[in-house]
Amino acid sequence: MSTFQTLQAPHNAASSAIRIGFEHGYAFDGDRVRLDAELRVDDPVAARGQEWALQLWACETPFDGHPVPAAKIAEVPVAAPGDSGSTWFSASTDAFPPAGRADHNLVLILAAGQAGRFEQVQDYVNFPRAESFMQPRLDGTSSFSLADDKVTVTVERVGNPRSQDNLSGTLALELWALPAPYQAGEPDGWQLSATALGSLAGQQAWQDLSFTQPLATRPAGTWCIALLLREWSANGYVTRDFSNFPLPVSWSAEAPAAALPTENAAAAVEPAAEPATVKPATKAKPAAKPKAAAVAAPASVSINTATAAELAAVKGLSKVVAAAIVAARPFKSLDELIKVKGMGVKSFDKLKGNLSL
Repeated sequence: MSTFQTLQAPHNAASSAIRIGFEHGYAFDGDRVRLDAELRVDDPVAARGQEWALQLWACETPFDGHPVPAAKIAEVPVAAPGDSGSTWFSASTDAFPPAGRADHNLVLILAAGQAGRFEQVQDYVNFPRAESFMQPRLDGTSSFSLADDKVTVTVERVGNPRSQDNLSGTLALELWALPAPYQAGEPDGWQLSATALGSLAGQQAWQDLSFTQPLATRPAGTWCIALLLREWSANGYVTRDFSNFPLPVSWSAEAPAAALPTENAAAAVEPAAEPATVKPATKAKPAAKPKAAAVAAPASVSINTATAAELAAVKGLSKVVAAAIVAARPFKSLDELIKVKGMGVKSFDKLKGNLSL
């Protein structure tokens, strides 16, 4: 997944054993991207001493080697050429564009590394045209409110700006408590609620959505609240758009619930001009109310329907991993849990006896 980090190049990047030549480019096809580049080999002996990869990054500003906030969209390993001169490279891979609708400066990076980790920028090329990604999005005002053990999420509009024949994957609204405002990638915090919306045709929209659900958890501490619009893809759920709410929410370890300041009720998202909209015929039903924390986990917990609290009640399953399971579903088999952040093969082997689809 794309996560914002700092991209920078060493001062001697131009002296790399391999350089990006004059011919280079990229082409998106849905959730895939093809990277093309002429690679100039100046020192084949030095080139064979490292591993190489081509990467595509989205930066806030054009990249000049100095530190800049950026998100890695794609990465493809490159076999080190054996001879001096030029070689042509072309390959397709999964793409993870940043969420939201901002314009991004795309940069092709030639990186070196070892053991499959490519963290040394050796050469780079900025593409002249900024890129904005056509993804399902939140329009208008989004808000949430807390009452006892429930949460209500309202969204003015969810739209799909893609072409008319482009049906989205299953869309879902997820409310998260995060240690910092959401930027990109997989959320690292606590999922408060989740609502599946279904698929949406291109150039269509749902309007005036409102869902009241049980509050999945009340983690102690002070949290930034974010509403994420997620889409099911070949790589599981990915974030397409988001809204960070302006004020934090605090829960005490002793208090059963938290009071929410009224200023938190609305997100500062202005509506954009859109094509004709379609109101949804029905609204998603609220998820089942989670069991109280004092209730022991059942012998077998469904990874597709259980709440984060019910999953966390399974012995050996942490709250963070439980939230990641909820964010990644639906699952077609138990074995897919291995791909969930924080779940390794050993942990899965210990837990699978207490889990089911």
